[in-house]
Amino acid sequence: MSSDAHLGGNMPDPLETVPTECYEILRHPRRLRVLEVLGCRQTRLSLSELTTALIDESTGSNGHARHDVRTSLVHNHLPRLEDYDIVDWDDDGVALVDESPVHPADLSVLLDLCESENARTLLETLVDPVRMRLLSVLEAGDRPLSIEHLAERLSGHESDPFADAERATVALHHSHLPAMADIGVISYEQESRLVTRYDQVVSIVE
Repeated sequence: MSSDAHLGGNMPDPLETVPTECYEILRHPRRLRVLEVLGCRQTRLSLSELTTALIDESTGSNGHARHDVRTSLVHNHLPRLEDYDIVDWDDDGVALVDESPVHPADLSVLLDLCESENARTLLETLVDPVRMRLLSVLEAGDRPLSIEHLAERLSGHESDPFADAERATVALHHSHLPAMADIGVISYEQESRLVTRYDQVVSIVE
């Protein structure tokens, strides 16, 4: 399993403007699309207009699909976005409360993930403050990095268990790196303790 999306770009701290508590709402493709549509239109949209905009970007836009999208907006996605004060939603329509909490460049990266067949799994696994930073560090390099090097780069930036390099190493080894390797965006060799970006793995194999 793999992803061709380049994650993290050249930014030193992906999603740095997004409060950690908001990451949960970024782990679903439809909520990301809502942010994209509202951000591009920059105007209040009726529920019907928002539904149509989301349907336009999907396949099989029939009455059943439209009903499913509208139902998911009303009963799931809009209430969640409203709970975080990201959207204002009433009988007059839906609009962003302020500008999108996600920078357009970061939103573009996340939307790239939505094009993958396993979009939900990718988003649920990667939209995490530690893992997005880790991908950014790997993206900036051109060679495999040791887990100790990554731990040093990440320690002190996040709260416990990333308060120091030793705890960061343990958390990376037992949690973050295996999860990211399982979805194919990195390779983690536990014996050598080296971490490689997926596109680097491909170039080595080729």
